[in-house]
Parts: sequence; C-alpha cells; structure tokens
Amino acid sequence: MNFEKKKFYEMTKRKDYRDAQNLIKELTIQINSLDEFKESKELIQELRKQRKEQYDIIYNIKKMFDWSEFGFTNDMKKYRKYYKANLNSTICDNLSGRCFKAFEKMESELIKDQYRNDEDKVNPCVHYKRKDSLRCLTAKKNSTGIRFSLDEGNRIGTVKWQGLVFSIDLSKCTLYEWQALQSEICYCAVKREKIKGKWKYYIQITLKGHVPDKFDKQTGELKRQLGKGNVGLYFTSTSLTVSTENGVKTYPLEIKNNEDKKTELLQKMDTSRRATNPDNYNEDGTSKEKSEIKGWHFSKAYKKYRAELYEIYRKECEEKKLLQEILANEVIASGDVFNCNKMDFKFLQRNLGKKIQSASPAMLKTTIERKLSYHDVSINEISYSKLNPIFEEKNVSKKDLEEVAALIRQF
Repeated sequence: MNFEKKKFYEMTKRKDYRDAQNLIKELTIQINSLDEFKESKELIQELRKQRKEQYDIIYNIKKMFDWSEFGFTNDMKKYRKYYKANLNSTICDNLSGRCFKAFEKMESELIKDQYRNDEDKVNPCVHYKRKDSLRCLTAKKNSTGIRFSLDEGNRIGTVKWQGLVFSIDLSKCTLYEWQALQSEICYCAVKREKIKGKWKYYIQITLKGHVPDKFDKQTGELKRQLGKGNVGLYFTSTSLTVSTENGVKTYPLEIKNNEDKKTELLQKMDTSRRATNPDNYNEDGTSKEKSEIKGWHFSKAYKKYRAELYEIYRKECEEKKLLQEILANEVIASGDVFNCNKMDFKFLQRNLGKKIQSASPAMLKTTIERKLSYHDVSINEISYSKLNPIFEEKNVSKKDLEEVAALIRQF
C-alpha cells in the first residue's frame, strides 16, 4: 500500500491534475447555479462540454500512472513472492482490489470535501490494517486458491487451501441450508472471529443465484412473502416509521448500550497501559510524540480487559443485526411498492457519533434492499427538495414522524 500511496501523491501533485480538478469545481458550481433557469440550456451544455474535457485530462493522467484495479494487480506481483507459501495469485488479486477500492473511496471523499465547509470536511486517508484486524481471505473463484467441494452422497464438504485439506460434516444441515448448497459456488473464504478472547475460524461460501424459499414447518406456507400496497418508510437517525394502508408504526432502532461497563473497562485499560509504559508519557500525563515512543508493552490484565471490551461490542453488533433482520422481514411483508426519504447517513455519522452508531439506520436500509432484491423490487428514494414544498403546503414538520411517513407513502 505504501507504493500506491507514493504513486497517488505523485499523480495528484501534478499541476495539470490540480488545474483540471479546480476547473471541474468551478464549472460544477456554475452549472448548479444556472440549472434553475430555462433560458440557460445552451450555456449549461457548453459548460458540461468543458467539464467533460477536464475529466478526460484526469482520465489520461490516471492512465499514464496505471491508476486502476488492473494496475494495482500488476503492482501486487512485485510483492506477492514474499507470501507465496500461504497466498496464491487469486487471493493477492482480491486483496489488491480491496486496496484499490479504499483509494477510490478516499479520492471521492477528497472531491466532495472541495464543496464542503471547513467544519464539515472529512479529510479522508487510507490506513494500514492493524495487527489482528484482517478477518477474511478469499479468492475470486472456487477453482483456485481456497476451494470448497461437496460430496452429496456422504454429506461432507472438503476445503483445500495451499496443501491444507480438512472436511466439514454436513449431516446436521437443515433443508434450507442443503438446498442453498446445491447452487453453484462463486468463491470460498476463510473467516475468523474473536469470541470470548479466542479466535474461531469459519468457512464462508458465496453462492450464485437467489436464496432458497423458506417454508413454515407448521402451515407449509412460504415465509418472507411480499404484501400488497404502497409503503412509506421514514428514516431518522434513531428510528424507522413505516406507513401502510393498515396504519403507521414507529420502530426505535437504538439498542441497549453498556456504556457504564465500557467506560469502566477503558479506564482500567488506560491505568494498566500507563503503569506498564511509564516512559511513553510526559510528566503532565499526556502521551509522547510518536517518534519518541519506542514501543508499547501490555500486561495480562490489559489483554483481559481488552478481550472483555471486544466481547461487549461483538454482542451488541450481533443483537443489532438480529433485530434489524426481524424488522426487515416485517417491512417487506407490508407491501410491494416502497418509498423512503433520501438521507446522507455519512453526514449524520460525523455529527451524531455514538447515537447513529447505536441505531445504524444505513445498515437497516441495506438489509431491506437486499431482501427486496430477492423479489426484484427496489426502494424509491425521494429527496427533500421534492418533499419540502409538500411539507410547507401541508404545514407538516419533520418531527411529525407519522404524518411524514404517510406523505412519503402517497408520493
């Protein structure tokens, strides 16, 4: 990644690259200011043509620096040989793709920062993975790298990875799981999760096609069926209001946080860290500069507290995911046409912090969209530029959750 960082900064410090970005910004501001006037259509087309020329300049500069996912894959070849005992070419290609997406995300946020106020700027950066933070390794296909094969007769799965072979007993699989395994395997991954201070390893299989249908064991009816009618979804930072033909209901999204326990553990960790690393702190209690710190040493007590803290976060995450899956099932069963308000969840995350993290409305929306995609249905997003005139006309405040959701449903 260090090699790609140097390449990125060499590319972005070029005068022609910076000039093109500045011109794109100026032209975009002009286009947005003229967009309301019908008589300026020709001018807007000319400005867009000029902006496209600047985009072409940036594209050619990126091409010169081989700045693409394929370029990252070529750069990976220089360093892959040091890890060839455990990582083959397809796994390394996948890692290079993830690295490129991180840079792409950083680049898009840097562009957005140009249009933000100084207080709202994100100042994004790409960081190295911390030790023990890499949780998953996967290849791009099931034929090389990490491979999974199914023996249907004996109900045994076999995983092969760089000379390592182990089997998985599938005799206790449910009907739903067995039906899913009949689909074509896209790729296989090795995933690990720390549970109660110990690493647990899993095989994660990605399958092609749609998930199998689930049936109620007692009635034999299909589960997760779509309902009928229009549904209005109004997302806020901490709740979801669902408006249907049968009525309106608000669901709180925040889960119970163990903030007192977290604070206690963090204080114990800080005390232990200061006791075992006195040379890394100044006399006034502040931490020394990074260049002055030779290293950190952690006691057994510190590692114990850290494991307890991680377990609390893991349980909260699992609880939140389970509740959102159940709520998503209720939502998709309430209709077949879905409208929702368009929200900038990243902006909310920067301003609300822990509150938005506890509720995770963006994750709930993604879950609903995923479940609706099984039925080839999507959510229609309605921007506030279209909603605000209606709110003013009807004299409705955004705080009136039920009324807003009802208006969105009728949109």
